Amino acid sequence: MTTYEKLIAELGEGLGIDLSPDSAGFAEIVAEDRVLTMRADETGENEIMAFTAIATAPEEGFSAEMLKRALAANLFGREVVGHHLGIFADSLILSATFPLANLTSEEFAERLLLLARVAGRLAESLGTPTPTSESDTFALSLGGDILQV
Repeated sequence: MTTYEKLIAELGEGLGIDLSPDSAGFAEIVAEDRVLTMRADETGENEIMAFTAIATAPEEGFSAEMLKRALAANLFGREVVGHHLGIFADSLILSATFPLANLTSEEFAERLLLLARVAGRLAESLGTPTPTSESDTFALSLGGDILQV
């Protein structure tokens, strides 16, 4: 079992669910009503990336005004709080990369919660709708905060 697989299993254990990467190495949870997807590097030993969609482009594509606001939000990491904002396929994505060395499941849960909250604030400031999750949710208390899975 890789460090990544152990971390995902521990995160699931803390949430009271069975959580493991799929055959492609992806794992997903829901936090703050946002689907967060996680994937490790090729070895599963060095780093983990987590990401969430901020918005999906309408059929005509993103407006120039929305893209301008997204670029401004990304400038110097000011509104993205050190996360990475970019476009992949037809979605505006917020992502973060974390080194796996010495990362506990509790610290990872806190970082995922921060990613979800930054994504929510960014979506609100860009005027994009909040995605909804159709999956069942469970809750984990993080010092008064709730992480849903």
